[in-house]
Order: sequence, then structure tokens, then C-alpha cells
Amino acid sequence: MNKSLSLVSSLLVVTASSFCPLVQASELSDALNECRQQQNALKRLVCYDEISLQSATQPVATTVPVANQIQDSAASTAQPATISRAAPVAKSTEADKNFGLEHKQTAENKADQLYFTVSAISYSPRKELIVEFDNGQVWRQSGTDYYKIAVGEKHYVKRGLFNSFSLGNDDNNRTVKVRRVD
Repeated sequence: MNKSLSLVSSLLVVTASSFCPLVQASELSDALNECRQQQNALKRLVCYDEISLQSATQPVATTVPVANQIQDSAASTAQPATISRAAPVAKSTEADKNFGLEHKQTAENKADQLYFTVSAISYSPRKELIVEFDNGQVWRQSGTDYYKIAVGEKHYVKRGLFNSFSLGNDDNNRTVKVRRVD
């Protein structure tokens, strides 16, 4: 316990002395010594917290009286002191506001189903269907299910759940999952 307190106090002295002139470092060590002599753990913690807050926001010369005020108020009331800290306000951009919500936005101008004419058909080495449409888009089948398709036919690509797409035809009820290649 004493080792951890001395470690914390030495850490506070080192960090505070790097930001403050050497004259104020002795006042900080005096304030730390006062906190170290506190027998009540809650009072000691409040004292250290107040010193660290004051050293970050104000010169260290004012930390000793503030630490005494905190100790006196903690002694009179048995409730722990609350310290309010203002969170830094960061400038948020449009990308920051939409991060993680891109998939939840409504698709106002996105089509759910588009019709294309097949211009070329090929198969991958794993027997997956690769279809090229008249607009230059290439779509590849995600599985190895059989799907009857011919060049010149009109087929649709339909948007599904979780950004999936299905290739289908109005003449039959069969669809296969596809993904865009290019």
C-alpha cells in the first residue's frame, strides 16, 4: 500500500514538475505529503484527485489550500466528493456522424430490382455462373446451384437482405445468389 502511494505520488511529482517551474514543484510535493498523511482512504483519494485536477488546470501554488478544503469537507460529510469534468468537444464531420449507420439509412434513390439483357455467359472453375449484362456489369454466382440462363434473355438482379443480391427471371420462380464482380 505504501509502495503504491509513493509510486503514485512520485509519478504525480514527475508529471507536474515537467509542466510547472521548479519553484512550484516544492509546493506540489508539500501538497502530496499532506495527502500522504491522511489516514482515511477516501479523504486521501479525494486529496490526490484534487491535486491532479488543479495541476492540470491551474498553477500548482493554489493546490495546497484547495486540498485542505477538500479534506475538511470530506471530514464533515461522509459522502464521497464528486468531480465534474467537461468532455472535450470535437468537431464532427459528416463521415463521423454516419459511421456505423450506413447500412441503416433508407434507400430513397436505390432501386430494389433492375432488369438487364444477358450478353455473355461463362463458368468459373468451381462451376459458378458468371453473367455479363448489356450495360457491362458482371455478376458472379455465390453458390453452385443450377440456374437456366441464355444469352439475349431478360433477367433481373434483386436487392435482398444484408446487402445480398439475387439473379432471377420473370418466367420461372427460381433465383440464385450473386455478387457484383466489377
